[in-house]
Amino acid sequence: MPLYEYRCHSCSATFELLRPIADRQLEAVCPRCEGRTTMPLISRVAMHTSAPAAVAAPAPRASGGGCGSSCGCH
Repeated sequence: MPLYEYRCHSCSATFELLRPIADRQLEAVCPRCEGRTTMPLISRVAMHTSAPAAVAAPAPRASGGGCGSSCGCH
């Protein structure tokens, strides 16, 4: 679910809301002054998972490395 930022026209407070994409343009209530005239700002994506992400192990390198034999890293 996307995390949207809003700015209140009444008090200029900036706040964030997690809401479905379809609700992005709906009225948002300012937590500071309870104003209802808000403007959506550039949004970021929030991702929630129930388990830690698995990290793939690096593939084994072929003999000689990937940079050739002249670099001196072998």
